[in-house]
Amino acid sequence: MATAPTTRTSTRCSDDRSAPWRQHWYPVAFVVDLTGAPRRFGLNGHGYVLFRGADGGWQCLLDRCPHRAARLSDGVMRDGRLECLYHGWQFGSGGQCLHIPQLAEGQSIPARAHVPELPVVVRQGVVWVWPGLDEGGEVAAVPTVDGLDDPETSSVDFVIDLPYEQTLLVENVIDIAHIHIAHDGIRGGGLRELAGPLEFDVEDHGARGFAAALDSARSSGSANRVLRGARVEFRAPNLIHYESLYVDASRRSGLALYSLPIGRDRCRLLYRAYSNFRPRRDTWRPRWFEHWTQCTILEQDMDVVVGQAAELRRSGASPRELWLPIKSSDTLVLAYRRWLDEHARGWPHAIGFAATEPRPAGDAGPPAFDRLTMHTELCADCSWMHRRLVAARRPLMLTVVALLALAASADGAIAVIAAALSVVVAAGVWALSSMRARFE
Repeated sequence: MATAPTTRTSTRCSDDRSAPWRQHWYPVAFVVDLTGAPRRFGLNGHGYVLFRGADGGWQCLLDRCPHRAARLSDGVMRDGRLECLYHGWQFGSGGQCLHIPQLAEGQSIPARAHVPELPVVVRQGVVWVWPGLDEGGEVAAVPTVDGLDDPETSSVDFVIDLPYEQTLLVENVIDIAHIHIAHDGIRGGGLRELAGPLEFDVEDHGARGFAAALDSARSSGSANRVLRGARVEFRAPNLIHYESLYVDASRRSGLALYSLPIGRDRCRLLYRAYSNFRPRRDTWRPRWFEHWTQCTILEQDMDVVVGQAAELRRSGASPRELWLPIKSSDTLVLAYRRWLDEHARGWPHAIGFAATEPRPAGDAGPPAFDRLTMHTELCADCSWMHRRLVAARRPLMLTVVALLALAASADGAIAVIAAALSVVVAAGVWALSSMRARFE
């Protein structure tokens, strides 16, 4: 359900409300991963809370209780109201404070008890927020992908938080040349023997981004090709869209890669792989099974990108000084970095091709992450499966102990059967533990 942008202005955030980076829609989550309970997220260092209100629509508030600055995302939903965990203050539509348990009889709720809100819309299963000062966040400006609303099109939706800035993430996912090397042999990755020069035909769309037709220079003359080529588009500042172009025009597939700048050394990727001709066996695979592959691919890139960011900051040099780019590999990366130089000046952590951002003295670097916090806790299907694996381990361990005790106390066939069953159940415990580790 989409909630129309609010017309209220009195409760908006007061800090840097007119900053250029705020004049855009930002993707927060896939609807399929939200339960309606309070969900915290960051946007360029500012904390917000997303929840489903009493009217069933999504609402977004500054994640700070006006009473004593507790995080509202730590609270609970009560009768359609967001209740602060600390003292029970309750907030409803538009961030209005509706109830203060400690308020004396006859006293009115203070005007300052209202919480700043952000407009929220839902498009193609993604929740977007508008952090800008004005009400210029036209719903039509939310980037959508042609064909995703077609009932014949299915998708695999995946979310992960990563320990580096959004600009490094966009650079990574727009860099086609690394796929066959860094992800060689991975399902959904590439094959090393296919690595080679690439051809790009770039269209500059100015402040809106850019697009490019692309092809492999090695395969451009081959016969019996299924693909006519491919197209990639950067829709500023949050979407990279890859589209495969088939000889059979009825076929459609691609990747929609949405990104959220959480803060310094932190961003979120909302990954969507879509197609209107997926094999039936793929539709039978659980969503959490597909996510194992995506986690593996992103984790393969993680150390490389973190190291790249550390070197840029350690050196105090710009990419133009450090890099040796080549046209048949890095055209899109350069187009993105130069877009940042021209259109994202003053944005938090937006490092262009000619810009630098030395790390402040004493900065310890990006925080450590694991798969549990990066992905599992954000994903409805993976968190559901992880909870069940955790819950299953204890009764199975008790069963093993009971079977071993029976085998030790019984005689003859009963002892043999109990011992054999204890081995089988123990093997099940090991298998479940190994499976659980893939979520952690």
